Amino acid sequence: MQFERVTVPAVDPAETCEWYRSRFVPETEHAGDRSAVRLGETDLEFTAAATTPPMHLAVRLLLDGEEAVDWLSERATILPVDGEPSRWFEFLNATAIYFDDPEGNVLEGLCYGSDRRRSTDSGPVGGITEVGLPARDPLALVEWLEGTVGLSAWGSPSETFAWVGDRHARFVVIPTGREWYPTRRAADLAPMSVTVAAETAHPGRHIHPRLPYEIVVAD
Repeated sequence: MQFERVTVPAVDPAETCEWYRSRFVPETEHAGDRSAVRLGETDLEFTAAATTPPMHLAVRLLLDGEEAVDWLSERATILPVDGEPSRWFEFLNATAIYFDDPEGNVLEGLCYGSDRRRSTDSGPVGGITEVGLPARDPLALVEWLEGTVGLSAWGSPSETFAWVGDRHARFVVIPTGREWYPTRRAADLAPMSVTVAAETAHPGRHIHPRLPYEIVVAD
């Protein structure tokens, strides 16, 4: 699966977009839409909202772990995990580095072993690899993503955590009120639209009947 476009709310879309652009996009590519920014293979767009809860996004960093820590520390405030700037996840074969943006969203840089030293002229950000989707009933949301959208759960979904997608890109489904790791910031509902490319998914626009989520499957 691939995230082609992710649209999330922000109190100040233009300022938030500029924060991402100034840190993660080469200067030669800075011109463009003031509410959207291209991060590798993904367009990240912001829409205006009076308030918004903290959300979770993860980006692929085409660097090894130590390089990524140095690179990110020059651009954002790293959120330590047990006093360390990063954490190794064996099951992902990836180093995770957490940081935040001006809106208080919990961001994650994931350095997959297979991606190391693949940095391109567009910089080391390869695209968005995780999008958080809180739900009051996580398993019901997983069922909708599988049955209606045509995606597949990765691993064994539970009432407290589920991945839907694959190693390249996935939704992170958690219950509302749960804290986004590694912070104390609680997840809650916020309107979100995501365009994905997935071979087995059902093409078209899918709007959840009760949650503020829209999933568009590209043809």
